[in-house]
Amino acid sequence: MERNQSFKNLTKAQKIILLQQLVKMAKADKIFKFVELKYLTEIAELMEISATQLDDIIETDKFGPLPKTMLERARQLYRLTVMMMIDQIITVEELNLLKTFAVELGLQASGVETMIEAMNQNKGGMLLNKQLIEIFSIELN
Repeated sequence: MERNQSFKNLTKAQKIILLQQLVKMAKADKIFKFVELKYLTEIAELMEISATQLDDIIETDKFGPLPKTMLERARQLYRLTVMMMIDQIITVEELNLLKTFAVELGLQASGVETMIEAMNQNKGGMLLNKQLIEIFSIELN
């Protein structure tokens, strides 16, 4: 689980957008599992987003502006990947949605599989900012 410091540089709007994308990822396989809701709740608490706001986010499908820097976009995609993997099942729908999110974030869809491989090789699936930059910088060339 990421620490609250990971979210300190995000604006309230960016936090809401991230939660909206995390919810969409959790729902991608049409099965909204308790472990996914628990993870969303924990992330919302770390971001200081109320349970009521989270409930509203879960019920809507609206999106706002996306992160500006490549690192912020890669970190957002990483968080979405954690959501996809939280139930330890990756469906085709989830993987396709993650690739769609990558493109929407201005990142190469092919970097998704590289990132997943790197997460699987690291204990606990953690990736450092440096690793994310390397993955998506390579994919941009």
